[in-house]
Amino acid sequence: MAVDKLLLIAVLGAVGSLVRVHLGGYVHNAGNRSLPPERHFPYGTLFVNVLGSFLLGAVGGLGMSGDLSPLWVAAVGTGFCGALTTFSTWAVDLQRGLRAGRYGAAAANLLLSLLLGTCGRLAGFILCR
Repeated sequence: MAVDKLLLIAVLGAVGSLVRVHLGGYVHNAGNRSLPPERHFPYGTLFVNVLGSFLLGAVGGLGMSGDLSPLWVAAVGTGFCGALTTFSTWAVDLQRGLRAGRYGAAAANLLLSLLLGTCGRLAGFILCR
């Protein structure tokens, strides 16, 4: 892989991770503002994962239509979207809900993440192809 491609992926990955931390934290805090900590729902993780899925769908659509070069598809898709989304944090959030006995919240997290992530990716692709 060319150095310029790797560098672009790395730079966009750094940007994506910073967006995830700040935007995810903001959404988490806003969504849980009136709840005690033991009742928090991982709104931030859900939001960044759905947003990242939508953007990845859009990038794929733009790449397939020829409106985005393969270099930018790889850089934005792998770098930015890969760092913006977070499977590991989602898995930890799910495990925390289960360990706390919050089975309804854990099930909602599981189902919403899968459903909204899939729909977001499809919507991004359809809108941008």
